[in-house]
Amino acid sequence: MTSSIQGATEDPYETFNIIMRRKPKENNFKAVLETIRNLMNTECVVPDWLHDIILGYGDPGSAHYSKMPNQISTLDFNDTFLSLDHLRSCFPGYTIRVTEEDPDLQVFPFR
Repeated sequence: MTSSIQGATEDPYETFNIIMRRKPKENNFKAVLETIRNLMNTECVVPDWLHDIILGYGDPGSAHYSKMPNQISTLDFNDTFLSLDHLRSCFPGYTIRVTEEDPDLQVFPFR
């Protein structure tokens, strides 16, 4: 090594390559930590109406959808249902009411 410092020979560390295998658990560590950090830094982890119930302070019945103060009249399912037949097959025993009578206009997204 001292001779390589003086410039007489080639540096031995530049003449070989090393291949190392890491355990999958160690290899994913950074990705797991980043995911946990991102989840902890999210703005809204638990909805406001659920905070007291999770902590044990509130009335569990207050979390029921019928008691919610800001109920929505329609629900946008986006691309959940592929067709009207798929929608009906997902809710057996329920009556599905459609506002559009024309079958050509009964396309997703359904609300």
